[in-house]
Order: sequence, then structure tokens, then C-alpha cells
Amino acid sequence: MVGNLPNFTKLDVLRCLFRIEKPVSRSALSESLELGEGTVRSILDILKGSKLLISDKKGHYLSQKGKELLIEANKKIKTSKADLSSIFSRKKGIAVHIKHIKNKKSLRKAYEIRDTAVKAGADGALVLDYDGNLKLYELEDANQYDFKGIEANFNLSKTDLVIVAYADSYKLAEYGALAAAIEASSSLKRLMQKLK
Repeated sequence: MVGNLPNFTKLDVLRCLFRIEKPVSRSALSESLELGEGTVRSILDILKGSKLLISDKKGHYLSQKGKELLIEANKKIKTSKADLSSIFSRKKGIAVHIKHIKNKKSLRKAYEIRDTAVKAGADGALVLDYDGNLKLYELEDANQYDFKGIEANFNLSKTDLVIVAYADSYKLAEYGALAAAIEASSSLKRLMQKLK
């Protein structure tokens, strides 16, 4: 007989890691992640097994190793909700700011990054380049949309990229944005390998 198949992904483990900045209960994580408490328990067990998490009566909090990994992750990306109502009404958006892309010319095509977001659950994604203003990546005449609201959420430099995934729920948008960010950044891929 085969055991139960896990109903979460490495993206859920990463999402959970980002939400543990201070002691937090399993029920609070369950609500924030929009996952069942049993699923969250399994994710927490993975983080404990990787020595990234400590649990006691106060709740769950990051070990020193977990804090270091979170600091490393925060040096590479920052996430924020994104208002896309002027482009996609009724869609929820999550933006991921990918910091310090060494060679943007070596990036995959925008449609490949978007397809990664869609495979992860998003309805679509916008890949935005920063050259003093946010604009659609790979498009010469990309100033038809105003991304100032998204730009205001981040401290951007010309080596940065922003991926905005959208879906019917923030959870699916977050899956898409994180998956696309990992696809676009080799340093994020290496970080994900540290999550077992």
C-alpha cells in the first residue's frame, strides 16, 4: 500500500518560510497560506527536518540557519500584492521583485517565464524590466501601461526585474509569481535546492 501523496509543493515550503518572521501558530500559517492544518504540519516537519525551524509552546519560529536562509532569500526577492485592476479587472496580482539580475540578455524569453507562471497555477504573468521606469520586458514600445503603483512597492535598480502573476486568488498568483521568479533567477534556483 502506498502512503498519502503530499498535497503541497516546494513553492508552499518557500511561501511558509517567508511567513515565519516571528513565532507563529500552525493555524495562523494555515490561514495565511490557504492550506489545511495537516498540510501545514507536513511543511513544518520538512522545515524542522532541514533544521530551519524550531517549535515550542510559543509557536513556530526560524532557527539561526532558517533566519540566514530567509535573509539570503530577501536579498534576492521581495513580494507584494499588485493592483492590476486597470489591466485585468477582477484578477488578484502578486509581484515579485528579483534583485540584481547579472545578465538580463541571458534570461529566458518573457513568454517562457509567463508559461512557467501559468503551469504553477496563475492565469498569466507580466515580466517587467526597470530602466528608470517599469515597462514590459522585451518590448520597445512598452509604455502603454502605467506600472507606477507596482514600482512604488519596491526599491528598484536597473539590474532588477519584476514579475507580476495574476489569477482569481492571491494564492494562485503567488504560486505563479514565485515559480516564474525561480525560472528567471539562477540564484533563486540554488536557494530552492536548499529546501528539501
